[in-house]
Amino acid sequence: MALPLPLIEPATASRTLVSLWRALHHTNPGPAGRPPTLLLTLPTAWANRYQVLLYGQAARHGVAVAGLRLPKDLAHVSWPGPVVLHAHWFAAIFYGALSEADAMARLTRTIDMIETFRARTGARLLWTAHNVFPHGNAYPQTYLALRRWIFDSFDAVHVMDDAHLPLLEQAFDRAAPPAFTVPHMTYDGTVPDSVDAIAARAHFSIPRDAFVFGSFGSLQGYKNIGPFLQRFTALANARPERTMAALVGGLPSDRDIARDLVHRFGTDPRITLLARKVEDTEIQYLHRAADVMVLPYRETLNSGAAMMAATFAKPFVMPATPGAEALIPIGAQLFDRNAADGLGQALENCLSHPATPPDPAALAALAPPRISAMFFRALDEVLARPYSRTSITSL
Repeated sequence: MALPLPLIEPATASRTLVSLWRALHHTNPGPAGRPPTLLLTLPTAWANRYQVLLYGQAARHGVAVAGLRLPKDLAHVSWPGPVVLHAHWFAAIFYGALSEADAMARLTRTIDMIETFRARTGARLLWTAHNVFPHGNAYPQTYLALRRWIFDSFDAVHVMDDAHLPLLEQAFDRAAPPAFTVPHMTYDGTVPDSVDAIAARAHFSIPRDAFVFGSFGSLQGYKNIGPFLQRFTALANARPERTMAALVGGLPSDRDIARDLVHRFGTDPRITLLARKVEDTEIQYLHRAADVMVLPYRETLNSGAAMMAATFAKPFVMPATPGAEALIPIGAQLFDRNAADGLGQALENCLSHPATPPDPAALAALAPPRISAMFFRALDEVLARPYSRTSITSL
């Protein structure tokens, strides 16, 4: 696993930036007269491997990467070369907001900070669309205003499937800025993978002959884990001749959801519920013990859990959302979430229809170094364009 991204903090920002400049010049000096690019990622999400893997090829492309916790940290950044502010999520600026009006005021301050930074440094603004709106969408007017500002003001948008851009434009009622598509990578090489199914099932005391439905990822409402376990229970009760088990592991990001799952399913001996952080060393056990991973989400644009399943060459059940067809070669088994009991039927199909193994070539195409290289080639094109976006700060 790669080291965490260096963090820009007020007391050490200058020292960190000088160190990044010197290190890149020493390791991979660019053409004469071409200074290195600084990419600032907002925010850093060290628990999420996505950012570290996406930026894996940065040095090779003459880019230094540093992380920011909050937009206010932009005031401490100076760089004598091209600068890119790469925004991923904005949830942190709304933590503790008391109302829609409070959230909107926070957004206004954030926009001012980013616009001031761009005016001072000439930074290009890039957004990666992980979701249409944040999960839960607690402040719908504010989040819509945020997305519209991004589309009106940013230099480029990164989507992970071509089908996502029309969805975003429709949701925000805006034409998108210049966009490029770079898919989500697998997590190949980032987690241990040394145990077989028997050892993994022994780890959780799951019978070796059971058909195991697995689920991995933080426990949140939109992930629909409760309905999944309810349908699993019904299926297991209806098929007593077939030994089945469910194995669910993930950080209880929503404590109420986690508490409800433990209350409803925690005493069922067929269900192993790990309502906690699953350490890197245990991720392999959860996936190797499973026959199929289940992603019964109500809403999602992209899924790291799907990519983790693909990393272990495990088939995974998920809704047939726009762009999901592209995941079929790496193991996706799609169902219509609007159909009557589409999820339940999908689980039953797993028992009667052996999954097609993922295509090795399709998996190789999503290897982290390849995806990172694609991203930085696209970023080069963004930096090569003349400024053309009009800053719009009015909400």
